Order: sequence, then structure tokens, then C-alpha cells
Amino acid sequence: MNKELYNTSQGSAEFPEDMREHMRICFAKAKTNDDTLDGYKRNRELQKQQQVDYKQLKRIKNFFDSFQGSNKDKSFILNGGFEMKNWVENQLRRMREGINMTKRNKMDTGMENQFIDSHEKKNFMDLRKSKEHKSTLAKYDVAVTEALKRINEIMIKN
Repeated sequence: MNKELYNTSQGSAEFPEDMREHMRICFAKAKTNDDTLDGYKRNRELQKQQQVDYKQLKRIKNFFDSFQGSNKDKSFILNGGFEMKNWVENQLRRMREGINMTKRNKMDTGMENQFIDSHEKKNFMDLRKSKEHKSTLAKYDVAVTEALKRINEIMIKN
């Protein structure tokens, strides 16, 4: 279901002015010029962005999910702190619920199950490798094959 959010308009959220201002405040609170610090570049980018795509939201969520430090750490502050964490989780939840609701509505109108990808089943009964190989004669051009058959017939008669 989440794959439908990549590179689509559904997979993009408006980044409101109050959140951009919050990122500016967080940048000022961190008081750092160390651009190698986790969150420094992201903060600078988010201050200017009008939209945030699904990939970036996932990266921000991953930061907060895997962060082991204190909420006083500069990297936590640069990434927007708890306010940003909650905003990102809410946006991701809304996006996923939107996809889910669309699929449910299609099913309610009579379409087939939208949660299952259409696919073709393979024939798992006939998997012998030996059937994939051609016989020695079938590997060559038809004219050569015919000539070899005639030679073999002549040799058998003699």
C-alpha cells in the first residue's frame, strides 16, 4: 500500500508556515554551525520547502524512531523535536489512511479486492531444467540440420 505514495501527489504533504517557523526556531535553539551534525542540512532545507514528499517524511520518522539520545541533544532539536515528530507521524497516518479509504471505496462500489496485486500464477509442476535445453540438432540452422539428417540416413542404409 505504501508503494502508491512514492512519486505521486498523494505522497506529498503541504509543509505549513508554522512548521517552517518552528524549524527556524529549532535551528536558532541549537546554536551550531556544524553542518555535519544530523539534522542540520534537513533543517535548512525544510525552512524553505512548501511541500514535503513521502520519502522525506519516512526519513524524518526513521530518525525519530531510531534516535537514542536525549531531547536536549542538538540533532534532536535540529530535526524539530517532538512537535516535528508528531506532525510527521500524523501526515504519514493521513496519507496511508487516504490510500486505504480509496481502496475500500472501490471495493464498496463492486470492484474486486483492491488490496491484492493482480498477478499471474506460474506453472510450478513443470520445472525440470532438462526441458529447457534444446537437442543438439535443434541448436543449429534448419539447413544444416536437414543436411545432417540426410547424412545420418545415408550412413544408416550403408
